[in-house]
Amino acid sequence: MISLKERINSFESWYKSHPYAVIAVVVVAVAIVVFLVTPGSQGTSISEEELARRDSAALHIALMPVDDCIPFYYAQRTGIYDRLGLDLRIKTLQSQLDTDTALARGHVELAYSDLARAIMLQQDTVELRAIAATDAPLQLITARRGRVRQLSQLRERMVAVARHSITDFWSDRLTDTTRLARADIFRPQINDVRIRTDMLCNGTMDAAFLPEPYAGEAIRRGNKLNFTTEGLEPQLFAYLATESALTDDTRSQQLQLLFQGYTEAVNQLQLSQYQDTLAVLYKELCFTPDSLLDSLALHARFMPLRAPRRSDAEAALEWLRSRDKVKAGYTIDSLIHTFPIPQ
Repeated sequence: MISLKERINSFESWYKSHPYAVIAVVVVAVAIVVFLVTPGSQGTSISEEELARRDSAALHIALMPVDDCIPFYYAQRTGIYDRLGLDLRIKTLQSQLDTDTALARGHVELAYSDLARAIMLQQDTVELRAIAATDAPLQLITARRGRVRQLSQLRERMVAVARHSITDFWSDRLTDTTRLARADIFRPQINDVRIRTDMLCNGTMDAAFLPEPYAGEAIRRGNKLNFTTEGLEPQLFAYLATESALTDDTRSQQLQLLFQGYTEAVNQLQLSQYQDTLAVLYKELCFTPDSLLDSLALHARFMPLRAPRRSDAEAALEWLRSRDKVKAGYTIDSLIHTFPIPQ
């Protein structure tokens, strides 16, 4: 019987005579192990063509990180859309200008914007329709260092807006009601809502029109609420969809599921046990300071979707005409689209 020592000596002698064979065996063994432990190596990998097919079939939407859009994010985060069978791809953008651009270039099927911006786009041959709206308020917040206590004190002050949008609309409304000339207020265009908030809070701007949660954040950082559109008309915030999405049965069904998930999310967000998830969304999407997360989540209110109103669109059209921004022959007859919205 061969002893262990003799076997070892025999192997050493063979190894010295065949070193490359041993190396080859080791390499093959390592390759097998890597193959077995690598994800997708056992027939589960997805080809680039399949990924592209899935992306093309999914619904793409452009949103802003504001309270009007938070229910969509919440529904995606908590699995509501998975349960409904909707493959949703959200493009998060910081301004209405960017969401409008995404829609105009065909990158998304639906975008968050407003009726004034919708008119500007539609008359520039972008085939879109307004299919949903909310009554979310817009707030005018004045900087704590500016000592603006009355709207009439905004003369020769800087009020941050997004041009030809709902913020610009209401800045004109305020000057008209306070007997200021529209040119009396300086209105730098600050499209990015996060930057607009920070510029107000650090005193670069004297005032700014802000949606929630940025208005609430600015107030909690010591600035003053000077005006709100809550309860006033017109209400211009709207969701715009491409004409091609509305005439395609599959896309239309996806949009219905999108709004169904939104409605479910709004109902859940009214309950206190979901405030932690809301705080996480504020932190990730809005870059809300940690010290304000709990307070903003506790007092947040989310508006249900409703159908867009022709009267609101007419008000936006009249305002744009006062600025000579409406092309000859344009009408809003095809702007408003009746779309089923779950209650």
